[in-house]
This record gives sequence, C-alpha cells and structure tokens, in this order.
Amino acid sequence: MSSNRPLKAIVVGAGIGGLTCALALRKVGIDVTVYERATELRTAGSGLSVMSNAVTALATLDIDLGLDKRGQVVESFTIMDHRGRQIRDLPFKEVCRQLGAPSVCLSRADLQEALLDAVADCPIHLGATATDFDTDATGVHVRFEDGRSAHGDLLIGADGFHSAVRSRLVGPEDSADSGYVCWLGIVPIRLPGIAPGSVRHYWGSGQRFGLVDIGHGRFYWWGTKNMPAARSHAWDGTKDEIARAYAGWADEVRAVIDATPPADILAVPSRDRAFLERWGEGPVTLLGDAAHPMLTTLGQGSAMAIEDAVVLAHTLAEPGARDDLPLALRTYEDRRRDRTRAMVAASRSMSDLEQADTPERIQARDDHFRLTPRQELARQNAQALTFPGVPEPQPRIRRNLSPLERWYWIADRTTPLNGVIRTRLHGRLDMSLLRQALDVLQSRHPLLRTAISSDENGAAPRFRPVGGRPIPLRHIRVPATDPEADTRWEHEVDEHELAEGVDWHAGPLLRAVVITQESAQREQDVHDLLLTATHCIADGKTGLSLLRQWIDIAAELTRGEQPSRTSRRALPAAEDLLPDEHRGEAGAAGLTALLARDEEEAARLRPRRLLPSSPVPFHQRRTRMVHRSLAAGEVELLVGACTRHGATVHGALAAAMVTAVAQEAGTSDPAHFAIGSPLDFRAELDPAVSSDEAGTYAATLPSRVLYQPGAPLWPMARAISQDLAHRRARGEHLSLVNLLDRAGPTTPADAGTFMRHLDEQGPLNLCLSNLGRSDVPDRIGPWRLSGTQLVAGISVTGAVVATALTSHGHLAWNFSYVEGIVPAPRARHLADASVRTLLTAVSAASDASPATG
Repeated sequence: MSSNRPLKAIVVGAGIGGLTCALALRKVGIDVTVYERATELRTAGSGLSVMSNAVTALATLDIDLGLDKRGQVVESFTIMDHRGRQIRDLPFKEVCRQLGAPSVCLSRADLQEALLDAVADCPIHLGATATDFDTDATGVHVRFEDGRSAHGDLLIGADGFHSAVRSRLVGPEDSADSGYVCWLGIVPIRLPGIAPGSVRHYWGSGQRFGLVDIGHGRFYWWGTKNMPAARSHAWDGTKDEIARAYAGWADEVRAVIDATPPADILAVPSRDRAFLERWGEGPVTLLGDAAHPMLTTLGQGSAMAIEDAVVLAHTLAEPGARDDLPLALRTYEDRRRDRTRAMVAASRSMSDLEQADTPERIQARDDHFRLTPRQELARQNAQALTFPGVPEPQPRIRRNLSPLERWYWIADRTTPLNGVIRTRLHGRLDMSLLRQALDVLQSRHPLLRTAISSDENGAAPRFRPVGGRPIPLRHIRVPATDPEADTRWEHEVDEHELAEGVDWHAGPLLRAVVITQESAQREQDVHDLLLTATHCIADGKTGLSLLRQWIDIAAELTRGEQPSRTSRRALPAAEDLLPDEHRGEAGAAGLTALLARDEEEAARLRPRRLLPSSPVPFHQRRTRMVHRSLAAGEVELLVGACTRHGATVHGALAAAMVTAVAQEAGTSDPAHFAIGSPLDFRAELDPAVSSDEAGTYAATLPSRVLYQPGAPLWPMARAISQDLAHRRARGEHLSLVNLLDRAGPTTPADAGTFMRHLDEQGPLNLCLSNLGRSDVPDRIGPWRLSGTQLVAGISVTGAVVATALTSHGHLAWNFSYVEGIVPAPRARHLADASVRTLLTAVSAASDASPATG
C-alpha cells in the first residue's frame, strides 16, 4: 500500500451509522465510498435522540450538524404512570448542562438530511446489496448482488441489524426477542399542557408509551405491548387495535395516536442479539447496529453508532495506523467493546424492568424509580451521557536500532541469533483459539509489530511498524505412537528454530510452532509450544514472559472472556533508559574504568578459553543444541548444597561447566578460565521495565575463575557467585551496555574486525544464562504445563552457551554450540561432564551434611 495516497474505505450501509462513518473518516483524510442496499434513501417515519455523548463525540472532530435547529433540545424527562400521574422527574437536563452538551430529539429524516449535507459529494451507490468479500495483501474486495464489485483498503459494515458483512464474518445467528411489538409515529400536533422540549415515558402493565417533542410543532411517539413473538415479529393489526390498547391512558397519549394517519404508523419487532465480542478480522470491521444491536429502551442506538464512527476515525488517524490497518481496526474495536457491551446489557435490563406485567413487578418497577436518590439517578444518567473520549494513540515503534540492538541484528544477519522458549501443554487445545491468542499477544507489544529496514549497505537500521502481518504459526502433528514424538520438539529447535533466521525484512520478529502429539482422546493430547524471537527484540526473560502471556490469553478465551488488546507503551532503547550515572560523560568514564580493570585482570590472570576443534567462517556458523535436565529431587539437593556452601545455583552450574571444559582440555595445573554470565538490568533502568514488556535487557559479564585440578567444586562456585554480586553492585553490567556504542560495528560491512576480536580474544566464548526459577505455574486454564525451558542461539558471539531454567520442579539445562567449532560428540561430552560434575559435588555435599530425623 502506497504511503502517499489517502486510504480508501468502503462503507456498507447508508443509515445513521454509515453516513456518520463516512463523515468522520472524510474528516481525517480518508476517501470513502458508501454502498446501500436500498434503491432510494427512504426516511422512515420515526424519531430518535442524539444524546449528549454523541454530540460531544462529534465535536472532537469539529463536526456540528446543527441538530438543535433541526430538532428540539431536551428540557425535561419525566416518568408517568399510564394515566399521566408523575412517578419521577429525572435529572436529565441538569446532567446535560454539567456535561456542556445538549441532547437533541429529532426525526430520523432530519438527522439523515443533516448527515447527507455534511458528507456533501461523498459517493453513495444505491441498490448495492453486498453479498461477499475477500481480503488479500492489497486490501478488501467486496462483491454485490447485481455483479458490481469494489476494492478498498478497509471495509466497514454499517448495514444494520441484518448486516451482510456481519453475516459473512460470523455466519448465521439467532436474534433475541424482547417479547413485545413497538409502534412508531410522528405527528404535527399542539399539546398545550406539555412544555417545549419535554420527553415523557408512560408505564402501564406490559405496555409503555413515549411522547417526545422533536420541534417545529411535531411530536414523535412510540408504544410497546407484550405479545408472542409470532405476532410481534410481523404485526398485522390496525390503528384501532393500537387505540384500544391505550384506552384509558392519559389524554395526550390517546390524542397523538388519534391524530396519526394509519399509514404513518410503523410496527417493528423489538429485537437484539447476543453481544458479539469480535467485530472483524483483517481489514474488515463493524459499526453501529451491525456490531452491537440493542433495544431502544435507553435511546442510545444512534449515539452508539455515532461514537463508533468517531472513535474509528480517530484511531485510523493515529500516526502509523495505516502501517497496520488490521491492528488499527482491532484497536478501535477494543476501545468500543466495553462501552457498547454495557449499553446493550443495560438496554435489555431496563427493557425487562419497564415492561413489567404483573402487580408485583409493576410495584417494584415504580418503587425503584420513586425511591432511588436523585444523586444516584444523576450519576447513572451522567455515565450514559458522557462520551468516554479517545484514548492515547496506539503505541508504535519507529526508531533507529540502538548500538546494542544493532549489534544483535548484524550478528543475526551473519548467521541466525534466535532465542527459543518451549513449554508443554497437556490437554485438549483448539488451534484457532491459539491463533487468536497469538494475535492478541501481538497487539499488546509494539516490538512484536515491527520489522527492520536499512539501506542497501545495512546502514542506519530502523524498527518500523509492519502492516497487518500476524506472527507466523506453524502446526506439526505427530502420532503419539511415534517413538520420537516426545523429542520432536528438540528436532524442530535443532533443525529449524536455531538454524533459520526470523524474517526481519518483512517482520514480525517472532514466530511460533505448536507440535501436537495426537492421541485417540483429544483430552490426552500433548502439545509442545515454541516461541522463537530474534535477540534484538527479546532476551530469555522476554521470551519466557511472552510464552506465559500467550497461554494466559488462550486460557481467557477458553473461558469465553475477551482478553484486552490494549498495547503496552512503546519503549525507547535500553541505552536511553540507563540511570544518569551511566549516561553521557559519567557513563563514558565508568566504561573506561571498567575496560581498564578488565584489561589489567586479563593480563594478570591470562584466562584460558574453550578452544575450537576447527575454524568455521562466520557466515557458515550455525547453532545446535544438547538438552539435559535435573529431576525435581536433584534440584532440591542442589539448592540445599548451594545454601550450605554460600553459592548461588548459577555459580554452581557455571563452575561445573568450567570444570568440564578444563578437564576436557587436560588441564593439569591451576589455571584461570573465563565464563560469561548475562545479568538482567530491567529493574535498574529509569523508568524500570517490567518483566512482561518486550525487549532485550541483559549484559554479559565475564568471570575469570581459578580451576584447581582435584579441588572441590564449591570454592569455584562461591567465587563466581561473589564475583557477579560484586560486579553488579558496582554497576559494571550497566557500564557495559555502552560498550557497543563505543566499539561496536555500525554496518555489516565493518563488523569483521569486531567479530574476529570476539572470536580470537573475547572472554565470552563460554557462557551460562540462568533465568532461575520460572513463575510459569503448573496449570493454566484447562491445561497442565511441564518442561518450560530456554534454548539460546549463538551466531558469532561465542562457542558454547548454556541456558538454565527451573520450572515445574525440574531444571532444564540446554547446551547450545556452534557446529564445527564444537563437534556434536564433543558438545554431548561437555554437557554430560557438566551434569556429572555438578551432581557429584551435590552428592558429596549431601553426604557430608549432618544427618537429620
């Protein structure tokens, strides 16, 4: 879609909602064409109200339809019994005055005329009955009954209760009957006892009557009467029947019925539908009665359509909206859902109350209104008559990659640098529901709605919003009887998720896989969920949080709930959130001091590194993985041993890895080895970044530790633990964030020197990333969870990177390695030696502990 031309919207339906939509969209610079099934714009003989909330909404787009000149401003609102005796005077006018906007009653024809005048030369095609539509990368194609078709960037179904667009989206639906017929009429008449601007509702038994001054000597009236649906849906009675129904009612009620010609009385069924939680998909959405038909009790039907149109226009006018129209439409729907759901429910509830037809219910109805404090009535009216406004624009990210993000992107361009989070779900799982949950997850995080652009040389890479591209979801089915079914996830991670880069050109920068072990009974199915993200938008903690959120959203959907799609803030780069002492000149000084200390320590200790088995050119490197784990009992013993020896679990795991590397190298004398440890710094940023926000917020510090052949593991584990604690306390990990700005490459072309330095001299070719204990519970919704873990890609940043995560009582310890630099047998040997060394030390510590019991 070209960014120079205006968006083109197709609006189906030329009623109040459709015309207001056309007006609002044109106000924000969108080209609109309206298609209406009727062959002429008939103006039904009914009235309606444009409440204060709708007037306020229109004003946000500088739209003034001059309704007070076409109709009558409401001056009073009174509830009467059927004989015309007052039950309650509502504080309606005073609420409107406080809100600063009138409520206006007028004929539908007058409102339609005002809207037609305002949309002026907007194309409106009559006799165009929409029958179908389809969408593709260019937008939406709509087909009509007479063979016509139309193409636009987006489609808005504003075609009322019997919406063809809604039907195409959700299929056949039942309507909900109100239990009564509704008669409508407009009549010019003088009623001397009724003040100008009066709205009166009269209540009887199973009947109501409304009398509304719509100005210019005209009154709009409506009447309802309980009757079976078979009759109310197709009422075929006469005016005399209506007159008999209201015999004995107030004089003015009988007068307006008597003065209305039979041909001018409309009889309509009063129906609504179950509230639709999802109004659209792709570049298609609904508006007004097509989205949320409601009973007329509150008189808010037209106002809700007007509010919809205004919010839709504001949402589409936000910066970046056209880059992702489906997201913009889902944002509009989210902004309107709670308000309209509440109004639909309130209309139905009030209808049931007011249509009371037994003495007990009638008494309860009348007492409710007589006895409710005026202040409470004012609050209820104000709630309905207040336009909620338009929230802040949808957060979107459009900025240059920071030096840290740019380095990860350059490494990823060289060879994939992905992180993979995996968990296993046990139980029945609906893939369409999981797809929907993934869409909601994407809508919540600006970074999941981006791609990366740069010039042809890879200079100045930038995040940019992507237009309507969902997170890719791949589904693999494996028979449960397959002997390799249980480890199929390892194969997918090894052969695809670590080996294949995320499509950063097109975005989004995340993808998902579901591997289902199918059983005879769906409730016994097992599903491995994988989320793979490029490292420039997600570290391990981000990936773990996103996976948890994905499952939480899916659980909400299984309960019939509608999860919020509200987007989190669009965060700047981590470098821009560093505390003041780590930015500018102070930050540069801190980094200089850190580098000087590191150089001195490296020269003094001359730490050894994991030596490559063979050289592998940078562009040919690929990550593979070896999966290992500790059982629940082993984890419990490990934690106990660490506590007794004053070490962290991370220190113990790292010490075991150093020992395995040193022993494999045949180290016979004491020697220092280097191992890197990524430290999360979310909480230290200003402002702090929560664990459920996307981004990469970890800096890797090297620990140079002494390996002594034959010595216990625990002194080394304690030394690593203390070293990291001291370095964190000095803020060295935060100082290190600035390193890439000083020494990192700016384009792929100038990255060779930096990569060779890391490869030949860097201290981080052996790393351990330990996320600690996961907060992923053992059950979410209907599913049991197990095996949550992280696998890290390496690209050109090291040779062996292990990741550890404790969840569901087990510790997953995955060893990633660069194939060739570390051949597969050697990788398996290092992994096994690390596990064996750790468990031997734990066993020795347990044997040495005092007996209990």
